[in-house]
Amino acid sequence: MAGLPDELTPSFLARLEDLRIRTRQQYAGMGKGSHLSPKRGSSLEFSDYRHYSPGDDFRYIDWGLYGRSDKLYIKLFKEEEDLLTYIFLDASASMAYPEGDRKFQSATLIALALGYVALASGDRVMLRVLGGSGPQPAPVFMYGRPRIVELAERLRAVKPGGQIDLASALAKELVAIRRAGKCFVISDFLMMPNVVTHGLGLFTAATMDVTAVQVLGGRELSGQGLSGDVEVVDAETGEQVRVSMGARERDQYHQTLLRLSREIKAFCLKRGMHYALYTTNRSFQDFFLRAVADLGLAH
Repeated sequence: MAGLPDELTPSFLARLEDLRIRTRQQYAGMGKGSHLSPKRGSSLEFSDYRHYSPGDDFRYIDWGLYGRSDKLYIKLFKEEEDLLTYIFLDASASMAYPEGDRKFQSATLIALALGYVALASGDRVMLRVLGGSGPQPAPVFMYGRPRIVELAERLRAVKPGGQIDLASALAKELVAIRRAGKCFVISDFLMMPNVVTHGLGLFTAATMDVTAVQVLGGRELSGQGLSGDVEVVDAETGEQVRVSMGARERDQYHQTLLRLSREIKAFCLKRGMHYALYTTNRSFQDFFLRAVADLGLAH
């Protein structure tokens, strides 16, 4: 499809159309769709009974139950609506480093792939960018498969930069959300674990279904390029620290990043969230299609 990154090939998009977003609970949508809603409706999914009232449609009377109880009951069915999908993309400065790892570009690909799954399924998508520079996408829902091109254009204008407090940023977004639904939070999560868990926990407290997608650079994870006496600069605060890096220190650095990821994953699984880790030295298409369950998607 013209206007999309090269990684989103027609064959890959065709495979995405076989996927749909899965949620652990039912949410009210804004229109007809394929997800069960807590509202009463006319789908084939039986919900409950209620006593017959004059004017009710005779077609929904359960005559078998009438024969057993000598009372008239109406069958109630689930409503099927679209799912409101929120994608939060971290565009803080750390997402731009190391430059060769293309972390932000990878995070953008994940956001677009998730958005396409939702749009192709008839769901509504709202993209929110946390931090960064450039025009911010409007806080409106997109609907319809062709809108993925507009979504890609908006993300192309965003440049990572600046510092964010993830918990505060997500809390601000949550206040503006009027309808619950499915949330995807895409970030490197390179911050104190309690900040990450607090931010993600806000959504579970609001009965939202959450998937956390962590993006780490392949060279970043291995500590490639960190050797000898080096000056390490915090991409977001500008703080500088001189350290001496040898094989032992690189291994400790590597283990620290892995431990952070494990802590976030353990928190997510304990709270009933989904968690997926993408490292940029992997094939994007291979990761996405293999991590379907971890991402909270279903065939």
